[in-house]
Amino acid sequence: MILDKKSHFYTIVGMFALGVSTTSAQMQQTDSPLDPAGYVNKYDSDFEGVGPRVYVLPAPRTREELLTDSYKQKLSFQDSINEALDFQQLVSEFKTTRAERDVQYLLSPMPNTALAWNELVEHEVKRGNYNTAYGLLHAYASLSLKEGTVSQTLGLLQSALQHAQKTPNVSDIAVIQFNLANIYLYDKNIQQAGYFQEAFYNTAVQQKDILDQANSLLKIALIQAYDQDYRSAENNIIRKAIPLLNRAKAYEQKVIAWQTLARIYQLQNKHTEAQWFLIQARDLANNKNFGRELAEIEYMLASSKFVQKNYNVAKKEFLQADKLAKSEDNKLLQLAIIDKLGQIYITQSDFNNAETALHDYQSLRAEIFGNRLY
Repeated sequence: MILDKKSHFYTIVGMFALGVSTTSAQMQQTDSPLDPAGYVNKYDSDFEGVGPRVYVLPAPRTREELLTDSYKQKLSFQDSINEALDFQQLVSEFKTTRAERDVQYLLSPMPNTALAWNELVEHEVKRGNYNTAYGLLHAYASLSLKEGTVSQTLGLLQSALQHAQKTPNVSDIAVIQFNLANIYLYDKNIQQAGYFQEAFYNTAVQQKDILDQANSLLKIALIQAYDQDYRSAENNIIRKAIPLLNRAKAYEQKVIAWQTLARIYQLQNKHTEAQWFLIQARDLANNKNFGRELAEIEYMLASSKFVQKNYNVAKKEFLQADKLAKSEDNKLLQLAIIDKLGQIYITQSDFNNAETALHDYQSLRAEIFGNRLY
């Protein structure tokens, strides 16, 4: 009996100790975080339903994994940036007609609806004032282009051309044709772009305007390149445009000619040749103090090095391009630069700079494109 009581005593003590241990473990579990990684936002410790009592959670994702995924996600937006750069150039190259300058007195206040514009134009057409009519239409087209409505701009320019052709103003007709050619090229309508650019070139030849001939030849070369007629494109610049620009001593236009030729080689994936012509363009621009094209030249040089995976040189040139783009307050070019610069950093596992570049990219993209996702 003594043994039985003693055994019973130890059993009670053991059960008490077990209870204390269990309670202590529960308290410890309650005090310690259930999910140190922060993956579970809500955790009901009193839940008694079906399911395991212990949840095995994945390890938190590393900074490198998060950055790599962020860079992969933004790759699809590169086409939008390139298209925006082309559009920015298109707007900057839009020529003004003489008639457009002559109708400014009718545009104060500026019409603020399509109906108001149409009524203004129709009023002049009914009076037979075709100069004023096409001047108004061209002004409306310029405004429409800046707002990004390309199809409407094309329609307005076509109407302007029809009325301009009722007048003897050959120079203005040519300007409208030049603008139509550029917009059709941006819109990837190669046939129409070629038709109107050839018309502009023929007028320049008739008027013996060397600069207009050379500029038109550069555009014709680009049209041929987009049509994959690269040999003709190269010859139009090297054998025709460049000699005309040399004759006119138009060095700033010659910088653009070298750039255009480089772009044609880039379209062929011939980046070594492209870089040679870009260096000619950069040297000439520096020698003649033409700073306007330097940022884009550096960007094009860096882009070719980037394609060739010569990342260290590309990085240096992108940084120089970024400095020049900031001095011009060209935020779209800054965005294109930081986009590719960040890709270099992530490729080289330079995660500190990659994170900074990603932040700069996101800020610029939000400022330029707003909430646009693609």
